[in-house]
Amino acid sequence: MAMKRKDKPSRTGIHTYKQKARKQRKRSKDTRFDRFWFRIMEAIGWIILLGSLLMYWDSARLTTIINKAQPVQQLTSETTGYVRLEGQAGGKAAYTDEGKLQGRYALLQKEPFRWECGKGGCDYKLDDNGSHQSWGSSELNGVTVQAERIRFYTDWLPLNVATVDPKHVTLIYEGNSSRPLLMESPKGTAYGYYAVSPGDWVTVIGRASKGQLEAFNLPGDDAKQPVLLIGTSVEQMLSEENGVQIVYLIISCIVALMLLPKMIGRAKRITQWIKTRRAR
Repeated sequence: MAMKRKDKPSRTGIHTYKQKARKQRKRSKDTRFDRFWFRIMEAIGWIILLGSLLMYWDSARLTTIINKAQPVQQLTSETTGYVRLEGQAGGKAAYTDEGKLQGRYALLQKEPFRWECGKGGCDYKLDDNGSHQSWGSSELNGVTVQAERIRFYTDWLPLNVATVDPKHVTLIYEGNSSRPLLMESPKGTAYGYYAVSPGDWVTVIGRASKGQLEAFNLPGDDAKQPVLLIGTSVEQMLSEENGVQIVYLIISCIVALMLLPKMIGRAKRITQWIKTRRAR
């Protein structure tokens, strides 16, 4: 009796099997890649969320300092803590950025900007880590107002034919904001200015020590230079800080909503794991 030969798999069947195996491997690789990508995006989301909450907290602490600063007319050796002085600025209009500005001021601060591009387009952005320059001092109710760095809550110095050296008028840049800058070179470095002239009404907040007004470290900025706060009024200072807090709160809420499904899923898995452990 002749033995029956086993049927060999057809070439078509082998080809189909290989295709399925290839697709399975590709699907597995795609799944691993997707998981890796989502983990990176989740990590970035957490970094943004924590950073926004930290910036909100720092601004809230600065708001507390502004609110609690003790209003005083003069400083004595017994005066301590955060104080607030208000009145007309004194001093001499003797300081300027030589070769760039025409006017002279009692206090002048030069802030650096860098040309940056993002999703919203290209523009000059304030360079917080760049080098700034400050000139001069002022007097307020007999108290000297001077610091290596000042945080201004005032409008930027207008830059026009009346304030800028004629040689640099063509380098004035405003863009889409009311913040005028003086460019060193187009799409390179630029500078904005804050200034206080004698007779300007100002509100100054600092720390009193031994009859003098001293700069202090901003919340969260211990590594940077101490500052004095100068604005037109307490209300204006608080309004700006509240605006900053609203922005960071909105960012935090948006990112938290994006992370919420992942957090809910993780919480469910942890709850299920705890129940399983207890059932053993």
